[in-house]
Amino acid sequence: MWCCVVTVFFNMEEKIRHLLNTRVTTDQIRTYFKQQELFCRCSFYIEIKGKDLETQTTMSVPVRYLNPQRFMRVKCDAKTQVRVQLAYQTELLKKLVRSREDIAVIADKIHHGYVVREEDDIDRKMSELLDTAAEFENSLLLGPVHNRHKLIFEATRAEVIPRLTLELKLKKPVIFERDLCVVSSEVAYLQWRIQEDQEQEQDDPGEEFKIQYEVRDSGLHDASNQWINCGLNRAVIISNLIPGKLYKFTINRVNSCYLVYSKWTDTIWRTTSPDC
Repeated sequence: MWCCVVTVFFNMEEKIRHLLNTRVTTDQIRTYFKQQELFCRCSFYIEIKGKDLETQTTMSVPVRYLNPQRFMRVKCDAKTQVRVQLAYQTELLKKLVRSREDIAVIADKIHHGYVVREEDDIDRKMSELLDTAAEFENSLLLGPVHNRHKLIFEATRAEVIPRLTLELKLKKPVIFERDLCVVSSEVAYLQWRIQEDQEQEQDDPGEEFKIQYEVRDSGLHDASNQWINCGLNRAVIISNLIPGKLYKFTINRVNSCYLVYSKWTDTIWRTTSPDC
């Protein structure tokens, strides 16, 4: 009898070790944290498409056709939706770490000969761990915006009212090419790119960018905070800087009317050379 019990728990330990070493590994959890960090740094937009009910074709809907007050309410709802999704991801990661640690402790107890709880309870914990991992992966996907408002102005009889679909779309963060960003005594040479990962889609070539910069000197109010619209360029030269001063440079996209949530911007600090 005792031999059977030992065999059962030995097999259970093997199942746990297999799960922790192949399915929900520490490397996999670190990857999840990196994915969530990147997700938090992204900018989120509403993408509005209209489907012509007669021709069944899909078209983009220009913002001028939208009721501005209702569109603002939809953007507010979408912003809340993104915040909830980000908070949910954080809670899932906490749960994932706790569950994995709990199961690892059970495996260690079995290995050292301790009697643990029933096999069914351990199986449930393992199943919950897998479900939490799958749930987190699903939380990285963007879905439709939950819209409760009629967005398009009332149409005339001659107009065809499209059926709207609203989707959340994300854009990866803009980051400085730090090794290529240098300053002299009065000039800064800055370059940037879109942060990529293995699943990165091709970025939008029509995006415009802006640089905000300020000198860290409380006595220089006129030069304390300035910005430059860089257009479609991925590099800029900023002149007329003050020698021997510390500057803060921030890069971001030019805001779009479809932007609903963006909390992170990349920043670098550079000190201009003293004037010889």
